[in-house]
Amino acid sequence: MAQFDLVVVGAGPAGCAAGIAAVRAGARVLVLDRARFPRPKTCGDAISNRAADLVGDLVGSRDPLRGVPHAQVDTGVAIFPGGASIVRQFGEHPGFIVPRLALDDRLRRGLEDAGATVREGSAVRALVREGDRIVAVQTEGERITAGAVIAADGPGSVAWTALGMPYHRDRRLAVALTAYMEGVRPGPHVAANEHFFEPGLRAGYAWIFPPVDGVTNVGVYQRADRFHAHGGSLRALFDAFVRAHPERFDGARIVGRPRSWALPLATVPVAPGAPGLLLAGDAARYIDPLAGEGIWQALHSGQLAGELAVRAQARAGVQRDTVAAYRRRCAIDIGVPSMLRMGVQDAMDLLIATGLHRRAWVRAVLGRGYGSERLEASKRLR
Repeated sequence: MAQFDLVVVGAGPAGCAAGIAAVRAGARVLVLDRARFPRPKTCGDAISNRAADLVGDLVGSRDPLRGVPHAQVDTGVAIFPGGASIVRQFGEHPGFIVPRLALDDRLRRGLEDAGATVREGSAVRALVREGDRIVAVQTEGERITAGAVIAADGPGSVAWTALGMPYHRDRRLAVALTAYMEGVRPGPHVAANEHFFEPGLRAGYAWIFPPVDGVTNVGVYQRADRFHAHGGSLRALFDAFVRAHPERFDGARIVGRPRSWALPLATVPVAPGAPGLLLAGDAARYIDPLAGEGIWQALHSGQLAGELAVRAQARAGVQRDTVAAYRRRCAIDIGVPSMLRMGVQDAMDLLIATGLHRRAWVRAVLGRGYGSERLEASKRLR
């Protein structure tokens, strides 16, 4: 007999969302994470307005992010070579910058408050198969049986090994480097997430986000196919961006050390599971390719996975039909918009490379698209 109705691997946003949703549906839930909380996580720290709403729903609080270290984001700005910019407003629905140290710990506390069993410092080494079905997880010293497993343990998930999923290093992957900096000078827009589209960052961008407690998250992001084509390093791209903007960085200094990470991008079709197993968040490769965002995608896919896994166990458990239903829903909500946005990324790449972004009519078209929710999954605009 299974010890738990559901075992969730990973207590980040996707895992917490899955666990909370499953507990609310009446399941006995165990969530395992190798870390001990609060723990830092390498990230851009941007929480879109729809992601902030989801956090509130999950932890049962109207404004949960205002109770942790944060900065409010009222505006998004796309900045082109030469300084021309396009602005979008979030109106009454701001986003936030919240260090992952605070965000993930808030979600973890919400998970425990919901009634899930959480084991910190417990690394899952493998998933256990019987035939074509995942039936248990193997930690360092224990095999834990489960009615179903949700893998929410990020890039390189243990589920990838179990399913024989390759680690893609082409246009289905992006890489990023972030640093926390003191003394970054403010730009012309207050409470703005600034994205800089520059010739040296083909199919990517650099960012400057609003400071939290005087410390600014600054970084560079690039799709892996473009990154490997130029043969440089992320640190070199970061340093070049800082040198190119002395008006913002003169006198600024890095706090700690820059950190890099990989971002598996959303593609269609996706393969988010197998009998007894669903994947969520970064483990399911659900990161938006244009913006590099993954928090809303993690929360949304985790919540869906938790709900579907419990519903399936009332019948015959998580079978192929459950995986197919989950795949369809995630393709509609995440995959298809992401693939369309990858097309926008390719178009932006071409406009920057050819200099067409300098033409007024091109910027007018870009501005109209940038201010539209048509291709947005994670944000509401004014």
